[in-house]
Amino acid sequence: MKKILVSVLVLLMAAMLLTGCGAKGGKEAETEREGQEEIIDSLKTIGDVIALNKESEQYAFYSDAAVYAFGVDGRYYRVSAHMPEDVSEAVWALDYDEQYEDRVAELVGPLPIDSVEELTDQMLTKEEMAALVGKTGKDLLDAGWYNDSGYSLETMEFWMAYGPFEYTVTFDGKVPEAQWDTFDADEGIRDLKVRSVEFLMLGDATNIE
Repeated sequence: MKKILVSVLVLLMAAMLLTGCGAKGGKEAETEREGQEEIIDSLKTIGDVIALNKESEQYAFYSDAAVYAFGVDGRYYRVSAHMPEDVSEAVWALDYDEQYEDRVAELVGPLPIDSVEELTDQMLTKEEMAALVGKTGKDLLDAGWYNDSGYSLETMEFWMAYGPFEYTVTFDGKVPEAQWDTFDADEGIRDLKVRSVEFLMLGDATNIE
């Protein structure tokens, strides 16, 4: 199935915001949660999602569906809408230029939302991330992790995806600079041990295939 994927990183503060939410308790946390639910319940069309004040956003278009994933106040959601054939053809015919976002909004904005799913619970907790320290790259790959957005061999940071989210995974060890040009990420991390894992951002959160 063909897919157009666009990621928009509005603000890379998601982890800090999530930590802030976790520190709140009692009526404050309950009130905030109710406010988030009201916001999500108010979404009726893709245009409503586009208009939201979001920390991050990612959207994808399939042949018959528009899918948006986004973060609001440290929580993450995915919505989808059926895309009629004429709208689909118009979206796929667009050129990716400075007016692309506006043209997309005009085309898919009126589409009624068919489903809303919260993704927050699929994010690894601090305890789950800490439990990965000492595991090998092979352990991660075997568990379904994959290299996604690249890596820095200078810092041994790898931006890896797991579920709908992406994490910064730092490995122990060094790769000689002479090998950087021929380095294969999947093979290169297999025997390395994880030093730390930190939440980064949405991964391929619009994947419905």
